Amino acid sequence: MQKSFGRWLSVYLISSMFCDCGASEITNRDLDRERDFMLVKSEIVNRLGSDYRPNTFHFREADLNMEVRRAEYLYNQQKQHNPYQYPSIGQLFYKKKDLHNYTFVKLRDHEYWVGYARRFMQKYNLSDYDTYPNFGKVKFSERFKEFLEAEALEVEKWKQIDSDVRKNPAAYLLHGPLHPHKITGVDQLHSLGVNGEGAKVIVWDCGFVDNCHVKFSIKDRHVKHPENGQDYSRNDLHGTHVAGTIAGDAQSGKHKGVAYEAEVVPVEFEGVDALIKRIKNSDAKIISASFHYLVHHTEMRDFDKLVEELEKNDRLLVMAAGNDSKFVTNDLNPNFLSYWTRGIWMATHGAWILSKNPALAKRMLLVGSLKEDGQTISRFSNLPGLLHQNFVFAPGENVVATVAFNEFDKMSGTSMATPHVSGILTLMSKYYPQLNAVELKECLIRSCDPFWEDNNHGVDFKPEIFGQGRVNAIRAFKAAEELIARKAPSQTLQDA
Repeated sequence: MQKSFGRWLSVYLISSMFCDCGASEITNRDLDRERDFMLVKSEIVNRLGSDYRPNTFHFREADLNMEVRRAEYLYNQQKQHNPYQYPSIGQLFYKKKDLHNYTFVKLRDHEYWVGYARRFMQKYNLSDYDTYPNFGKVKFSERFKEFLEAEALEVEKWKQIDSDVRKNPAAYLLHGPLHPHKITGVDQLHSLGVNGEGAKVIVWDCGFVDNCHVKFSIKDRHVKHPENGQDYSRNDLHGTHVAGTIAGDAQSGKHKGVAYEAEVVPVEFEGVDALIKRIKNSDAKIISASFHYLVHHTEMRDFDKLVEELEKNDRLLVMAAGNDSKFVTNDLNPNFLSYWTRGIWMATHGAWILSKNPALAKRMLLVGSLKEDGQTISRFSNLPGLLHQNFVFAPGENVVATVAFNEFDKMSGTSMATPHVSGILTLMSKYYPQLNAVELKECLIRSCDPFWEDNNHGVDFKPEIFGQGRVNAIRAFKAAEELIARKAPSQTLQDA
């Protein structure tokens, strides 16, 4: 026991992953209990598992390791509990078959734990565990009994859920999956003939591969040219995918971009100076930013220069919020300052870094990711936190767009949600050139849909979770027209 206990001492666990329990807070007492249950599970696997013939014991140590990795963040960040990282059963599936399989497996797993716990308690003397330390104040021998009781309750719970799911699966299924353009209303703009021809957008990303469906405006080292047999990094494909989501041409069919036929000005992220050059040499108002880059704390002054250029040239930075399932706050990473001097990845902490510059907030819009139902926040998406006034959501899961060799592929992430927002703003910049970049941003934010009213899965509305809502292209265009109408009388007086 001593060896297995030591191995799991630092383990943080949720006993029922993906439980149907909403977003309730976990107390310290509950936390200690769940940690002890992890030790119980480990001891059962280590001692009882050896009694079974190979491949006949249902649980393996690898299963427990996976459970630990999934749970570690939540237990380290209780004060910043993200209700979407560990979703309820109603936030997981689009198909009845997947839903039924899931409830069956959950019920079976808990039944296995009940059976193994009973056998363990019959075979071993629990009083042997009284002297061993554990996380809580309850004797470890008592935890075996509590674990059995808890698993028996889980069996009954999942029997009821399984029964309810079979009677009324629709109540548990996500709506969709839907095409991203349908979620954002872009499909309605396209049906009206709205397109990005003649518009420009800067894409600030980590690499690009030329693709016939994307009109890259600069044929230089920022764009690699595909050749048969040549391999490209994920980063190269990443930038091409983002560019295609914004501006993939009409020949892309159902995979065409939001602002299809627009001209993409690519900038590979090698530092802020490279972007500033593009800003000065292009009249594109919108900058779409989804990238990986290691930035040192001494380079923070570069962002002061960036703010100056954004303001001077009237630009808007639309940026991926990150894929860490965390809130954008000063606590985005508690160990942040310990390695800030060595450099940090912009992909993980970009929103946090830029939030340190208040002047940049006016010229920045962060984007979080939604599932394909357009109503559920993606598990991986960072949440608005302190930056909720400059935070919107768009579809970012299984987005199909351009990659190398004139092909299309699926990708997921806030990087994939960002170009949907950038694309809408690019269209607005074309059709409403009399509005400046900040006004375009305000129109977009003001017109967002309150998707938490559609289906919030029992999560109470908080701006630090939902931000300003889900982008709505039709309403954003209408807001722009209304703003222009309000400005017209004052403009007439000035002209007179």
